[in-house]
Amino acid sequence: MTSFGAEIIIAHFMPTFKVKGQIYYKVGSLLPCPDIHHRFLQLYFIGDNNDELNACCGMSTGTIRSIVSELQDMLHNKNYLVRLFKTAIEMMPSDTHKIVIRADKAPAGEHVRRFNALTIDEVAIIIVGNQFQPRDIVLHRGNDQLTNIAETHRCYDALQYPIIFWDGADGYHFNVNMINPVNGGETNKKFSAMNYYSYQLMIRGK
Repeated sequence: MTSFGAEIIIAHFMPTFKVKGQIYYKVGSLLPCPDIHHRFLQLYFIGDNNDELNACCGMSTGTIRSIVSELQDMLHNKNYLVRLFKTAIEMMPSDTHKIVIRADKAPAGEHVRRFNALTIDEVAIIIVGNQFQPRDIVLHRGNDQLTNIAETHRCYDALQYPIIFWDGADGYHFNVNMINPVNGGETNKKFSAMNYYSYQLMIRGK
């Protein structure tokens, strides 16, 4: 759903490249400008399922159409973000309208009070620089602008890896609390990104 970018990308004669500087991801509008083909997130909103399938399969040779079709059906029916965008795009009457996914909004299905403000004086994070306010994701109905996705946004993982996060579930964010391994209760300590991804990648027995 999002595209990969970096400050400097150094290409080589082999099919590899080196990245120098900051890596970032970008997301465009829900619909393309006139006379421009759908791409990235816009592929989900072509309108006709068969046209969408043709566009996805046409991006790479050797694609197995039946697998792409099953993945397409799964994402449209099960992925929370795709269903949210499909609903939002119908409510946006013109290209001047936009939707905002708040970075600090409690995810659907979670208890509201779990994400209350902290009541103790502890430093949770330190952000260097001045660009710490615009962490929300702003999506336009149709334009040629790209928006950076903050790596600390709860939707970051689901937008970049829709097959892994097939239901659009939240990835790592600052409001993930650690669990006491003894009693299974939630603590006041926050997960670090390393803790979170180590837990997700852990090999577990059946």
